[in-house]
Amino acid sequence: MLRRAFAVTFAPRREWAAIAREQPAPLAVLFRHVMPLAAVPAFAWMIGLAVFGLDLVVPGEPIARPGPAAILRAGLFTYLGSILSVALLAGAFALVAPMYGTRRDWRGAWTVAAYGTTPVWLFGAVLVKPMLVVALVAALLHCAYVYHDGLRAMGMARGGDAPEYVAIAVVLLLAASTLAGGLLGNLGVL
Repeated sequence: MLRRAFAVTFAPRREWAAIAREQPAPLAVLFRHVMPLAAVPAFAWMIGLAVFGLDLVVPGEPIARPGPAAILRAGLFTYLGSILSVALLAGAFALVAPMYGTRRDWRGAWTVAAYGTTPVWLFGAVLVKPMLVVALVAALLHCAYVYHDGLRAMGMARGGDAPEYVAIAVVLLLAASTLAGGLLGNLGVL
């Protein structure tokens, strides 16, 4: 798992070719890749909250230190939210496919979303220091590149369509995530 995670992150074209040949089963990708790697930012966030608290406050103000229940809840929501985001992004990739003259390939969409999110999960270890959440922007940008290569390798995008395809799918993901967060907030879950 770690070999593939680093290969997808640092040599995506070569690794996508191997993934496309293998055509991994969606459940195998979920259990062997998504679930273990989604735990990295979740545990880092929990450790960071326990050790440093919410150090995103104004200098001179006291640091907010959440209790154990709040830390566990934050870790659980980070973990489940990460997995849900992969599922939503896979849905967006599949939904957008016909716009680019390709068929809806749910398996390929899941594979691209799952493996393409790897840089964020690996870089999620920086959440040990909650203030570094801003640094995840670089990992998110790298994910766009990895998604791009994945869509092309899996035959879901042709030629120069991949960047636009990724952008539209990410916008759909952001909209779906915002709606889901708003709904959970209204239900009192968040």
